[in-house]
Amino acid sequence: MFVLVVYDVPASRTHIYRKLLRRRLEHIQQSVFFGDITEGQLVGLKTDIESNLESDDSIIVFSTEVADSVEQTVYGSAEEPGSRFT
Repeated sequence: MFVLVVYDVPASRTHIYRKLLRRRLEHIQQSVFFGDITEGQLVGLKTDIESNLESDDSIIVFSTEVADSVEQTVYGSAEEPGSRFT
């Protein structure tokens, strides 16, 4: 399952989500993570997010069962997403 997670939280709380998301996903931008995980891992990830959520946190989880249907184009000097694991 391909997952993309973005968040917008107060600066004092970014470390919480960065640490939580790095356990399962690749960190590709300030508040953007992605990767392939199992459905069970996705359920666990969502549970972890919900248990840390505060009223002024905003987290969006996008998921699809078919990762090949997601196209990506990189502009600028950013590394190609996924290159960390190759």
